Amino acid sequence: MSKKIVGVVIAGMSSVALAQSNVTIYGVADVSIQGKSASSGTAGQGVQVNGSKAEVQSNTSMLGFKGTEDLGNGLKALFQLETFVNLTGAMTGAAGSPPNGSPAFNNGTTFGGMRDSFVAISGKPGTLKMGYLSTPYRAALAPYDIFPDGSGDARIDTIFTTTKLGNGNSVSGSATTNALTQSAFIRTTGINYALPANAWGINGAIAYSGSNNNGSTNALNATNPYTNANSIFGVSLGWSGYGVSVSSAFQQQKINTGVAGNIGLISGASNYLLAASYTGIPGLKVAAAYNRSLLNFNSSNTVAAAQGVSNGVWFGTSYRFGNNEPRFVYANTGNTSGLNVAYSGSQIGQNGASQYGFGWAYYLSKRTQVYGIVSQINNRANGIYDFSNAPFNNSSTTVLNGGNTMRTYGAGMRMNF
Repeated sequence: MSKKIVGVVIAGMSSVALAQSNVTIYGVADVSIQGKSASSGTAGQGVQVNGSKAEVQSNTSMLGFKGTEDLGNGLKALFQLETFVNLTGAMTGAAGSPPNGSPAFNNGTTFGGMRDSFVAISGKPGTLKMGYLSTPYRAALAPYDIFPDGSGDARIDTIFTTTKLGNGNSVSGSATTNALTQSAFIRTTGINYALPANAWGINGAIAYSGSNNNGSTNALNATNPYTNANSIFGVSLGWSGYGVSVSSAFQQQKINTGVAGNIGLISGASNYLLAASYTGIPGLKVAAAYNRSLLNFNSSNTVAAAQGVSNGVWFGTSYRFGNNEPRFVYANTGNTSGLNVAYSGSQIGQNGASQYGFGWAYYLSKRTQVYGIVSQINNRANGIYDFSNAPFNNSSTTVLNGGNTMRTYGAGMRMNF
């Protein structure tokens, strides 16, 4: 009898422990073989890129751990740890690449490139997170993507939400020798508060990333020609119901770039987002988004204060019937206007781009699919946009020749677990 009592007590304690704590291991394995080609751009600017190549690439493959613990009184403690995983053993990014979530690996490195990782408290008032987080802007936009989490080379942030200026062509001593890439689709170290789920379908979040963004140098120079935010403030607000989702977001990045001899001393960037989707018909998803970007430049001895403004639109649709799912996306990032005359000639005009992406997925099971993809980026005369999963140059110090047309085509396999 005593043994039975002890057994019942142990079983009861185990049940309580399992009810209070739950840990899940999950992830994605996504690999494709891609052919890539690039046409010659405008002569004498940047680096002449022409030709083709083929490669096997790891597409946002990742591994994650998450767990919850019931604290009582309606409160729960949460944690999440996520990292990109390299399944090809090759360089799939470069240190200093835009902080938009693209992985950065050295040859032979399996893990690297953090994804959302945090601790949190959740309850009726909402959820408070601290750690390395998607900004409210990124979190609001990501669910509208048609290609799952950047599978292949038609991800939503390839050219949409991104501003690129400069092409490696010096202009008469002005501070315009290197390129600048500013992306709103980023993760950052900070604190985030999200509204609780409610019957009215309203959702929203507010976040702040403090000074120096966890030690970032914030340099804009030849070895790291990208902007890293000194601090970030973001807010989002949306609604979902009856098969319709609507989202809005605002993000402000304060940037301290004190290195001369570059495209300019940028002091900040602001982004505005509106997005909507419809999924009311089984299998159908239609989504659209609009982004407005503003870049503020400090004055220097060669570049007067200026503000660059550009607008971007994105559209995507997919339809699942049986095991098949065709996909289509279109994105356009407009030319950046309003810059100072110091950015004259090749540096100022016709620096936008458009992108088309076609894909077809075939689901072998609920969690496994094979897919094909074709995509093309049409850079305007001075545009320098490239594919974000695996750049054609694969270098953080080499800038595309303005006006390159980039193409990719291939097939892959994706498994969720």
